[in-house]
Amino acid sequence: MFSNKSGCRWACYDWKLGRILFMENELLRIGILVDKGTDIVEFLYKPKDVDFMWRSPFPLYKQGFPETIHGKLGKFIDYYPGGWQECFPNAGRPCEYKGADIGLHGEVATLPWEYEILESNSKILRIKFFVRTLRTPFYLEKVLTMQSGYPELEIQETVTNEAGEDIDFLWGHHPAFGEPFISGNCKIKIKKAKVEVIPGDGISLTDLKQGTGTWPEVEGVDGKMVDLSRVPAPDAKVSDVIFLSDLEEGKYEIINPNLSLGFRLEFPEKIFRYLWYWRVARGSFGYPWYGRTYNIALEPFSGKPMLSEAVKEGYQLTLGPGKNLSVKLLATAFQV
Repeated sequence: MFSNKSGCRWACYDWKLGRILFMENELLRIGILVDKGTDIVEFLYKPKDVDFMWRSPFPLYKQGFPETIHGKLGKFIDYYPGGWQECFPNAGRPCEYKGADIGLHGEVATLPWEYEILESNSKILRIKFFVRTLRTPFYLEKVLTMQSGYPELEIQETVTNEAGEDIDFLWGHHPAFGEPFISGNCKIKIKKAKVEVIPGDGISLTDLKQGTGTWPEVEGVDGKMVDLSRVPAPDAKVSDVIFLSDLEEGKYEIINPNLSLGFRLEFPEKIFRYLWYWRVARGSFGYPWYGRTYNIALEPFSGKPMLSEAVKEGYQLTLGPGKNLSVKLLATAFQV
């Protein structure tokens, strides 16, 4: 049962796949997989009955024991429902750090979290989620806040190093957007940024030439300029990962003019210095997508992949013993 009959309210249900918690007010409903990384699998804007989040083709399974697999995509992909993941303390492919094998996108996205209701009434809802990593010595805590009458979800979080030595990490958020919100009519709004197009995997299709540019245009494989601010159509047959850096501000918007609806994410660009732009329009072949998926993701990350490379190149984040780092993000739905 929900905590209130109107305004801000919450409910948590035990089901065969673990706990799922819903936060909602008059404008938003947020669905959170407590026992699977606190993944946000629903971000529904009620006035238009549109869920921004993408759902992957993988069914949700009960995970069993948490694990990471070095050298493989492993558990993150096997249990990836789409939606929005927390990625910590690694970003990108598996690697080794201080003798520990760290899986794809780190540990916390495949771990069960706990939660505590900090404040709950018709006007405001604040819920704390928290977890300790297994292969690294971190404690991660985040507070999700929703207020009555506002189509916003605020995320305040703090990571603490509980070790007796300096520990490095990468940190990021992985929100993936899909239909019906995403279409070939969507436009991405980002202020000035540097763009880097990385080499493909050899089996996916792309219309972009490897190299650098300035948002929103980069050179295409045909020599013409490609406008990255325009989301590819579902049948575009492209698949890319693009890195945006030197961000003028920590904010982006995705706007669907046909739905008169937009999504905005604000984040601290001094911590999350990169935006990873993952775009797939049925152009990613072989494992795991097999040419069947259509989605985009705009992901604030503290650096490029991966933790072992970050330490070599000096773009990791580091905390000393007992030290912590806090950030705040704000996700907003809006009509245009």
